[in-house]
Amino acid sequence: MNQNELWTAIGEEIVNSNLEYERIKFLGFLSCTNYRGENYHENLDYDDVLKITEAYVALGGGGLALFGTACLYAWPETLSQVIQRFEDRTIIDRTKFMDDSCYKGTLGACFSTTLGSVLHELCHTFDLGHTEVGIMGRGFDDIYKDFLCEERLDQSNDLECQKLKEKSGYGSLGKFVRERRKQKGIVNNIFLTKSCVTILAYHRWLNSFQLSDKVVKFDPLTKLVSSTAGLRVIELRDEENGMVLLHWIFDGRILKYSFKLPEEDLQKYGCKYVVFVEDNHGNILKHVNM
Repeated sequence: MNQNELWTAIGEEIVNSNLEYERIKFLGFLSCTNYRGENYHENLDYDDVLKITEAYVALGGGGLALFGTACLYAWPETLSQVIQRFEDRTIIDRTKFMDDSCYKGTLGACFSTTLGSVLHELCHTFDLGHTEVGIMGRGFDDIYKDFLCEERLDQSNDLECQKLKEKSGYGSLGKFVRERRKQKGIVNNIFLTKSCVTILAYHRWLNSFQLSDKVVKFDPLTKLVSSTAGLRVIELRDEENGMVLLHWIFDGRILKYSFKLPEEDLQKYGCKYVVFVEDNHGNILKHVNM
C-alpha cells in the first residue's frame, strides 16, 4: 500500500469505529513500518530509500496525521533525553536503519527532521497548505534550532549558554540571541507564515465559535469571494501540491465582507488552482477551479 492508501485505510477504520472522530484530531504512528536495510547501497537517493521501506507514510489532512515508525530509533524515550538526542552526531548506519535526516546523516538530524515532519503534517489537519518557507515548507527540518542553546549561540556549548542565562535572564538572552543570529547570518526557519497563522487564529478547532447561519461563498464567474461574517484570509493554492501561491489577509478591526480576486493574478497560474477562504467565524471554503 502506498501512503495515500495507508492513510485512507486507517482513516476508514477510525470513521467506522465508536470514536468521536468528528470531535477529535488523530495523530497516529504506524507500527508495521519496516526498513529493508539489506537492500541499501551508497547510490540510493531519498526516493530510493522510500522504495525499500515497507509501510512508510508521512501524511496529514482532515482529522488524521499518520506516520511510519522506521525512524523512531532516533527519538528519545524520555523528555530528559530530548536535548541529548538533538545533539547526537552519531552517523547513521544505513544498512540497518532508515536515514530520514534531509541528507545530514546523523541521529540528531534524523530526530529533528522526523519530529518536524510530525508538526508539519499535523498542521495539515488544521487546513494549512504548503509554503515556500517555514514549517509548512522544509523549515521543519530545523526544529532542533528551537531547542539547542548551542545552535542559537553559534556553536557555544551548553555550559556557556547556561551561564549566560544565569547572568542575563531570559529576556536579555532572547535579545542577545536575535542580535547574534543577525550578525552571524543564522537563519531559523521554524515559523508559520502570516496567512497560516491567520488561519489558525480563526480556526473553529481553536476557538469557541457558536454555530451560525453565516455563509462564505465564491463565485467562479465573477471571482468574487464573500462572507456574511466577514473575511479573514484568502489563499490561492496549487491544485496539485497545495502550495500557497498568493494570499490576502484581512486582519483589521473593520471587517471586509467581499473581495474580488485580481484577474491579472489569476492569469499567472492558469486554470488549475484552489481558492481557500476562511471567515471571521472560522467557516472554511475550498473551491477547486478547473
